[in-house]
Amino acid sequence: MKLAIAALVVCASLALGPAPAAQGAGEEDYRIGPEDQLQIQVWGRPDLTGPVTVDYAGNIQLPLIGGIEAGGRTTADLSGYLTQRFQLLDPSIPEAVVSVLQYNSRSFMIVGEVRTPGRHAFRTIPDLWSAILASGGPTSQADLAHVQLARKEPRRGEPRAITVDLSAGVGETPLEALPELRPQDTIIVPSLVGGAVTGEKIQVLGAVNTPGVYRMTPNQRVTEAISLSGGFLADADLRRVSLTRTTGYGAISYQLDLRGYLHRAHPPANLELMPGDIVTVPAKRSTLASIIDGLATMAPIISLTFGLGLALR
Repeated sequence: MKLAIAALVVCASLALGPAPAAQGAGEEDYRIGPEDQLQIQVWGRPDLTGPVTVDYAGNIQLPLIGGIEAGGRTTADLSGYLTQRFQLLDPSIPEAVVSVLQYNSRSFMIVGEVRTPGRHAFRTIPDLWSAILASGGPTSQADLAHVQLARKEPRRGEPRAITVDLSAGVGETPLEALPELRPQDTIIVPSLVGGAVTGEKIQVLGAVNTPGVYRMTPNQRVTEAISLSGGFLADADLRRVSLTRTTGYGAISYQLDLRGYLHRAHPPANLELMPGDIVTVPAKRSTLASIIDGLATMAPIISLTFGLGLALR
């Protein structure tokens, strides 16, 4: 129950990616990055208004004015620049306003024994415990003593994978002792069932009948691994199955739509496995998870209400 309450508090205090963000506290200093999704509002020109995604080079493509370098700019800076560019073509345009819809350049992947595994995006990257709580919190089978943080781009002399002991719980873990979570990192929360994945083995976690570690068979694929673990449970969300693979360049995570594969025989979703792979089958989102998502979109209002409540006590 404490973890559930903590998850609500975390989501109420952090602005998650899918929620459109108002131009307010924190965003004026935010620097736009690759994969961020922006909303371009050109007043008086609905044909020029809409969402746009920043490409890997930091550029966006807009009607009339073409390619624009957005990476590294603030939304205020980009808004002023686009206003000038659009007004050269149409002087009747009063203003162009840019806001961030999704902070994908500051996203990370979390897989394993959490309630809502997958990619999560934040305006401000949280600490490790807050990230786990924002992902629904650990399941009852989570091995919190051996949580692994895999770096996509480790710094000089830094290991690619860091093992962290979170078994003391969220209230007893000194936050200053936790490794810094960075954009594009992967958090792996292993299972207490079956032990570590070593040798020619794979691990299957989540909403399956018998989660654990299994010996690989030749040319084994994701669906065969799930069958080996007893098949998926009734509440399994087959649209969001994840495959995590550790390579010499860090951890790679794939999100697979197995429901599409089973119904339409879409081969790319049924990847061939390699030794050490972790397959996570999440459960369908619960009412609590929906509440958490709702709270995330209402974060500024909740934060203000909470502050007023403290002030009036």
